[in-house]
Amino acid sequence: MAAGTDVTVLPLTPQQRGVYFLHCLAPDSAVYNVPIMLRVLGDLDVPRLQRAVDLLRSRHQALRLTVEERDGELLQLIHPARTAPAVTIEHGPAADLTTAAAEAVRRAALPFEITRGPLWRVSVLTVGPAEHVLMLCFHHIVIDEVSATALAAELHRAYKDPDGPDPAGPEHRYADFCADLAAEPAPAVMEFWRRQLAGLDTLRLPEEHIPEEHGLFTGDRIGFTLPAGTAEQVTAVCRAHRVSEFMVFHAALLVLLHRWTGAADLAVGTPMAGRTDERYAETIGFFQNTVVLRNRLTPELTFAALLKAGRRTVLEALQRESAAFERVVEAVRPARDGGRNPLFQVALVFNRRKVEQDWTLPELTVEPLPFSWKTSHFDLTLTMLHEYGVLKGDFAFSAQRLSRETATRLAEAFVVLIGELTARPEGLLDEAELQTRAARDRVLALSAAEGRYVLDGRGRPQPLGFYGQVHTGRPGGFRPTGERGRFTGQGRFELWRDPVAAALTAHPAVARAALSEAAGESVACVVAHPGAELPSGRELFTHLQARVPGYLLPQRILPVTELPADAAELAALLTAAPAALPEEEPQGELELRLAALFEELLGVPGLARHDDFFDYGGHSLLAVRLVGRITEELGLPVSVGVFMNHPTVAGLAAAMSDGSATALPPGVVRLRAGTDGGKTALALIHPVGGTLMCYGELVRRLPEGIEVIGLERVAGAHPEDASYPALVDRYAAALAEALPGRPLALCGWSLGGVLAHSVAARLAGLGHQVELVSLLDSLAQRTAWDADRMAATALELHRLAAEVRAGGTGVIGRTDEQRLLMRRFGVDLAALHETPPEQAARMLADWGRLLALVAECAPEPNALPVQLVLCADNPAGYPEALAASWAGLYGTLEQLSVPGSHTEVLATPAVDLVAAALAERIARS
Repeated sequence: MAAGTDVTVLPLTPQQRGVYFLHCLAPDSAVYNVPIMLRVLGDLDVPRLQRAVDLLRSRHQALRLTVEERDGELLQLIHPARTAPAVTIEHGPAADLTTAAAEAVRRAALPFEITRGPLWRVSVLTVGPAEHVLMLCFHHIVIDEVSATALAAELHRAYKDPDGPDPAGPEHRYADFCADLAAEPAPAVMEFWRRQLAGLDTLRLPEEHIPEEHGLFTGDRIGFTLPAGTAEQVTAVCRAHRVSEFMVFHAALLVLLHRWTGAADLAVGTPMAGRTDERYAETIGFFQNTVVLRNRLTPELTFAALLKAGRRTVLEALQRESAAFERVVEAVRPARDGGRNPLFQVALVFNRRKVEQDWTLPELTVEPLPFSWKTSHFDLTLTMLHEYGVLKGDFAFSAQRLSRETATRLAEAFVVLIGELTARPEGLLDEAELQTRAARDRVLALSAAEGRYVLDGRGRPQPLGFYGQVHTGRPGGFRPTGERGRFTGQGRFELWRDPVAAALTAHPAVARAALSEAAGESVACVVAHPGAELPSGRELFTHLQARVPGYLLPQRILPVTELPADAAELAALLTAAPAALPEEEPQGELELRLAALFEELLGVPGLARHDDFFDYGGHSLLAVRLVGRITEELGLPVSVGVFMNHPTVAGLAAAMSDGSATALPPGVVRLRAGTDGGKTALALIHPVGGTLMCYGELVRRLPEGIEVIGLERVAGAHPEDASYPALVDRYAAALAEALPGRPLALCGWSLGGVLAHSVAARLAGLGHQVELVSLLDSLAQRTAWDADRMAATALELHRLAAEVRAGGTGVIGRTDEQRLLMRRFGVDLAALHETPPEQAARMLADWGRLLALVAECAPEPNALPVQLVLCADNPAGYPEALAASWAGLYGTLEQLSVPGSHTEVLATPAVDLVAAALAERIARS
């Protein structure tokens, strides 16, 4: 369909929707940038190359598209060649090849503005008269591997003769292909995938705490080459068992995952070209699909038998690849974990040649330029390449999940394992070795020194980095301890602690805990400390929710006197245990009325009095709506902070009934009562969004003894402040009234840090004892430019508030700037869209008023101790600029760097470091 000035408007394909969703999840990440890095030798004609680039843009609709959200629908806008965003080659000198390559990678990693375009860029860095680095980078939403190969051939022809190819290009093909992809798959195909993937569990990789971990999709890779003898064995196995090289790599990867994780039901994702119709074989665009290959491994299986089963799995998937992965996810409805890919966490890619080898230019020597690309789409990806008779590979890994050391051990184990499996295909899977003789000897030497290692199920030493059963004694006389452990690459021995068991034993009443499976049910068994009384299962479950990912949570928590020795004993305990008590219905008029409001806003009927608002789809903006409704309809004022601390019907009703919801000055919320008496309390200051929801994880991770209060600002629930000093005076008076004479530590994230710094100085001026000001990734507005930028943002928010009143919340987030702004405010854009327009407009206007007030005054120097927390994964140079902005504004400074970006400082893993640093400083005060 056409729209306006000949712009063609099409829905995003299911494949593109998946990429767009992940782009929105991490818009600043380079994970969906597709870089082509080339070294060009010879006399490169840059103006001629520009004409070739212009021709490619003219010929292909995908290279002229942008993306837009309109009335809740995701659309791709294909612009005419005369008005589409131009792709201008960035051309400049470079000192040497290394410098040029580094600069090209930096440019390739820059984020694309997906709503503005262009969604590809080209750079030429000139090292000398006859040496250049050519970088082409595309957003994945416009290109896939097949497209890249076709485009390489076109660039060659266009550079050779810019006037030769037809500028009109194959105009009809792209739109036709998109329409075909948007069609519903055959019901039989969808039914196959529903059956094939039903009941698939998340693969639990042996994760590690990694101090250097970074933001979402940050990763690295470990390369390796298979020995020539192993490559020959792979070829022989392919012939003998009528399988492809891909099928051999797939089966070997399954065995590695089985031996590494202990899982027997394994799923691996793999990309497919998605071009089953020859008409579209060379159409430029993103049409690649992903299929999921699921296999079950059993102890009696041989590698030959696994190859046969895997062959069938691959062929069945190929026959049904027409179903887009996104549609399969919708049909299977797997349990979702926000930080992981659905249905599979490990991927396998096999190529016959590097994509870069397809890119050539006439009369020039063009060769791939090696470069480092620190991203990973999945937890783990094995890429195999058959290049000039040599089998090469690499493991790309998520830096959030795995260490480089573990990825290195996996690569070493895979090389040994595939050699073992292809040498003896009729051997049992568990018989194949995972390490060389020299590596085994090293582990045995470590074992002798430690007097304990670590064996696999067949009594062999596990490779370094692999967990196994711990035995004590000396070689020839080992005894099992019943524990799991490993030797790290540095030779250090570590015991495995199940994350669920570790989190449960962190509870003061729990002495020991273990996670087990029985009758298809995941059960956590807990043993109390002598003389201690275990809390309710609900309380322990809430304790767990704050500490482990959702996919790890057990289905049941069972108090026992001794941990069960095996599955049979656990099954007997479950049979003898009383049935779970029915959920309690709301009690009394207040609980009934609160429950009705909970159910209305969540859209979930029949909630129990102890059901947590946030377990049923609640979020910060919905919480704001809820407390507003409570105040309006029940006539009982309650703050968002109190609700955050009591997010159940029963808990909130109790807080409202006993007066604890309203016992503090307006705007001040007690987030947690302390047990430290008159010792230092912590006051958390709201960021620009006004609520304290962002601090939830931080509060949960602080030691129990610290009293925590918060200062929130909810639109319509506070007086208007005439100036920034008046606002600071009001905030300081409220905190002083809340905790008279009590030493305070103040902490604020983002704009909350600026407020905390000012309020702390005012409190000190009033004679209040301030022990610390903790600034979480906050920027002090010191310059006129800072103030102007803040004032401009305030005007934008007021303008947006007026638009919302006139046209509804759908107008919010139409530009990349608006989406970035909401993300920096810690606001969920989708949740804001669901907020009633008048309430959303009030919030936007209030945020604007706050920014306008803050823009009035620069922070003033004081003599207070400051703790400055900087996010290591912010854009280059930003942490240093942020630190410089606070220079001279404090008495003493402690600086702390944490992983993650600005919006991740209050989430795992950064929040653990922030909580520990705060607790240590408060304990010292």
